[in-house]
Amino acid sequence: MPAARLVIVTLVRAWDPGSGARVGRIRFAVALDANGQPDRQAWLDDPEPWPAQYELPDGNVQSGDVAHDEETWQLRFATAEGADPDAPAHRLVHLPGGLRPGEVLTLRHPDGSESAWRVVGVAPAG
Repeated sequence: MPAARLVIVTLVRAWDPGSGARVGRIRFAVALDANGQPDRQAWLDDPEPWPAQYELPDGNVQSGDVAHDEETWQLRFATAEGADPDAPAHRLVHLPGGLRPGEVLTLRHPDGSESAWRVVGVAPAG
């Protein structure tokens, strides 16, 4: 079966309650359906993991992948110990307008806190 037609989605924090300090950037690969929502069937059918990266405020980058469970889409990032399929997930819990530039989504972090992120880019992968 051919790999899914992927795009790279880039997110930045929508509102920074701090002093404008750098808060990082998230990039991840995903296949989108006609409504701009992640395509679950494409994810299930693709034999390759969909990559994700979290550029931390200090400039370090955590690599990871995109996952899905019965509830939500997830971004899982490696810890200092390396890749872990059971790594705590950052859950995409609110995608009202899909993954289109300008849309704002809610990301629930592993500690349960939530933050708003804006889609600033959607481009064909590789």
